[in-house]
Amino acid sequence: MKIAYVLSDLSEPGRGNTLVIPGSHRWDVLRPEDGVTPAVEAVPVLARAGDALVFDRRLWHSKTPNLSGITRRMLFFAYTYRWIRPRDDMEIDPEWIERLDPVRRQLLGAGTGAIGHWIPTDAEVPLRSVTAR
Repeated sequence: MKIAYVLSDLSEPGRGNTLVIPGSHRWDVLRPEDGVTPAVEAVPVLARAGDALVFDRRLWHSKTPNLSGITRRMLFFAYTYRWIRPRDDMEIDPEWIERLDPVRRQLLGAGTGAIGHWIPTDAEVPLRSVTAR
């Protein structure tokens, strides 16, 4: 799942809106064939600052050209299975992470060791004990 937090006014087309093809997360093949040209069923997402777009990460999505004077600002967060690792090298100060509670450390990808991503102990998944109550 992905969540896009909209930070600027994208309530009108032409502002670098996210373009989506509704239902495309159920396709077995990517359309259009070149993977770049938007299909006729693609629609821009119109959103105001403060809105959040929640969607299946498999949904065909892209940006559109920004023809306005407004800078498009969005924050994208992807949530997936814990054994799928981040694509980016995020260097977080270890001393700062140690000051966080166990749930926040888990959400930032911290753990007791590499094997914990595939065979987690209770220390690797503190939310397990919270949700079991």
